[in-house]
Amino acid sequence: MGLTQTASRLIKKHGQTATLLRPLPPIDDGFGMVPNPDPPTPYPCTAFVATFTVNEEFIAAGLMDVGDQRVLVSVEGLTITPETTDKIKIGTNDLGIVRVVPHAPGGTLFFYEIQARDYV
Repeated sequence: MGLTQTASRLIKKHGQTATLLRPLPPIDDGFGMVPNPDPPTPYPCTAFVATFTVNEEFIAAGLMDVGDQRVLVSVEGLTITPETTDKIKIGTNDLGIVRVVPHAPGGTLFFYEIQARDYV
């Protein structure tokens, strides 16, 4: 079993279903581009939610807010690459995506690590 399969299996075992929400392209209202009012396109995925360690929060200084979550997203069945313009829905919470790190040593993608934030 390869490392991608192992990562996907562990995320599935310890994680939960989630949905990446990709907004539709902006539309031109005649005066410029405005956000598209239609609902975003959902992309199902499997995610494992964790917290950042105190040491990571200290090192990140102003780059993290209290409550930011580390979300590991399986690549299995995922048809898009997560972006910071997307949101991720976990349970009933829609979280903004602050940062996306593809874990791909040697060019083989194992999983995505997302820094997610509740913007409420």
